[in-house]
Parts: sequence; C-alpha cells; structure tokens
Amino acid sequence: MIRLIPYILYLLLLVMHRVIFKDLTSIAGVSISLSVLLVVLVAIYKTEIAALWFGFFVGLVLGAGIPEQVGWYALTLTLIGIISYQMRERLNLDSLKARLLMVAGACLLFNLCSLLILRTDAFWYRSATVALPGTIYTMIPAWLFFLFKEGKITKENFRSIF
Repeated sequence: MIRLIPYILYLLLLVMHRVIFKDLTSIAGVSISLSVLLVVLVAIYKTEIAALWFGFFVGLVLGAGIPEQVGWYALTLTLIGIISYQMRERLNLDSLKARLLMVAGACLLFNLCSLLILRTDAFWYRSATVALPGTIYTMIPAWLFFLFKEGKITKENFRSIF
C-alpha cells in the first residue's frame, strides 16, 4: 500500500491541474500536457508494470470529463507508457536531449491522437496551432524537471544569481 502513495499523489496533482491550474497555465488556448509528462516520467524512472498501470489510470482520470472517450484516452496513455518504457530500455537516455526528445515525441503523439479522438474539424490546422505548440510548452517543465533531477539547478546555484 505504501508503494502506491506516490502514484496517488501524481494523480492528485493531475486532477488539480485539470480542474484548477489548467486555465491559469494556458497561453492562447495551449496548455501543458501534464498527463503525458507524468506518464513518461514514470516510464523513465519506474518499472514496466508501473508505467502500464499508471498510464491506464491517468487515461481514466483524463477522460473522466468526456465519458464517451474514456477508453480511448486510457488506451492512448497506456500505449505511451509502454512505448516510453521500451524506448528507455533500448535507447541511451543519459543525455538530456534524448530524454527531452522522448517527452516531445510522446506529447506530440498524444496531442495528435487526442485531436483524432475528439474528431475535430480542420485537423491539420489544429495540429499546427494546438498540438505542436502544446508539445513545445510541455517541454519547458520537462526541461526544468530534468535539470533539477540531474542536480544542475540547486539552491546554491539559485542563490548565487541573487
């Protein structure tokens, strides 16, 4: 039971972002894909089973607002979790650029799949104005997370600036 507490906190963070902070963090209708970012981070740092189940539950939470598409979101995020884990196993992710490219690819794939799931008109226009900028916008918190994780940004570095 204790092992599940971080995942429950991740889901709580995702729910808080969807309900409270999504409007505050969106710029011109483009928002951070926190769900994809969390699934990819779990796939990078945890086991395959954890990535699979976490992707499934994030898909359930994400699709809770649109009950007709819950299964599609769960399937998409589960596949992103599995693909990200398999990429982690087969590729060298020591480089920051490699991890950011993996997050970018997963985020772009999810954004395009969500446009297909929602059956939006003008798919190519929406992918250029929503999916691609959303991917770039999601890269910023991913980049900051990886810098903190590697220890390149610390309290001492931050204090030395001021």
